[in-house]
Amino acid sequence: MSDKTQRLLVTALAIVLSQVLARPLTRFIGEQIPERRGVKDDIAEAVLKGSTRMAAYFIASVVVRKLASK
Repeated sequence: MSDKTQRLLVTALAIVLSQVLARPLTRFIGEQIPERRGVKDDIAEAVLKGSTRMAAYFIASVVVRKLASK
């Protein structure tokens, strides 16, 4: 499998995983963060969403590397 194909698969899989992981996170944020939001709430949301995207990209990378090694 070429590097270009691997990067394409990682990107596509990361997008899908990010969307799947974002659904429960969005519900959690809606329940935990009050309607009157402050800077602290915005930072918490950004950190949660960023770490979700990072985890999705990492998982996608591991999956594609395992597929490519076969």
